[in-house]
Amino acid sequence: MSKGKKTSKGYPELYDEVKKRVNLSLTPTAIAGLDELSQELNLSRSELVEQIGRGLIPLAEQKSLSEEFIITPIQSLPITECTHLPETMGAFLVTNFAQFAYVGSSTNLKKRFEDLSFLEQIDKFKTEVAGDSSKSQLEVLWIECDRYQVISKIEQQLLAQFHNLTFFQNRLSVNK
Repeated sequence: MSKGKKTSKGYPELYDEVKKRVNLSLTPTAIAGLDELSQELNLSRSELVEQIGRGLIPLAEQKSLSEEFIITPIQSLPITECTHLPETMGAFLVTNFAQFAYVGSSTNLKKRFEDLSFLEQIDKFKTEVAGDSSKSQLEVLWIECDRYQVISKIEQQLLAQFHNLTFFQNRLSVNK
């Protein structure tokens, strides 16, 4: 409804429900900004807040997760074939699917798995847990992600999916 039009009190105007009175405490600066926005959109203050609340006028912070970042479906390959990993940022899980798992992340997955000291560390952890030093039984599962801030959430999801395994988590690997 445009600014200045009145209807009968107690009857729905534009929506299927009656508006309720709400008191807001705002600074003079916020009031001036609200007035300016409502004038630009030819709406009353009340209707402006209504449309924001209904999501009809989106706020910059109200982006959906899919708009904020891009992730790929989970992919996997044997650790012996880690040279085929992409040179992209992502979270990963190394596991034998029985009792061992190592979760981490990297800004370049391929380079992370080319690091011999990292592979030795994985092998050491696996030997401690499973008593087997063979790398051939390990699989690398990974999810590519284009946002650094999202990687920890992906790691948490990987942990949740394989919660029955003994985990070693390397938070420092993100910068490698």
